[in-house]
Amino acid sequence: MSHSTSKDATDQLSPAHFVPLAIIMQSHDGALLSYMRDTTASDVVVTMPISIEIANKDVQKFFVAVAVTTQFDSPEPLSDEAQRIRPKDHQTVFAWVPVNCYGTGDFGIYIDDIAIGETLKNGLVGEVIDKAAIEAAVIALADSC
Repeated sequence: MSHSTSKDATDQLSPAHFVPLAIIMQSHDGALLSYMRDTTASDVVVTMPISIEIANKDVQKFFVAVAVTTQFDSPEPLSDEAQRIRPKDHQTVFAWVPVNCYGTGDFGIYIDDIAIGETLKNGLVGEVIDKAAIEAAVIALADSC
């Protein structure tokens, strides 16, 4: 499977790893940093397919993808790839955490606009961030940049 990057960054970037949250939980004690160190990955997209019963609606299926990057200037190639690999009948909820901006005014968690409500969207992204210990990984990676 090939991953695309922006054309001006193609030479220096290695492709991002797309890894299921379940693998980080089972094989790396829920620590994204452990996964990144074991695989020498500097850019990872943690994925989680989930089905949720919404009040007054049927079950909705989401594919949550949280990108943690040190080398990407833009989330578009990762967001596009998350859309491409999402399971059938799932809506993609994509978030980007640019580690290289940590400690600056530009740092934040960027979440794609999707019409599912802020509470649900933030909750889904927050669950991946919590379960994969993404906050700890960002702080450790930012210190090493």
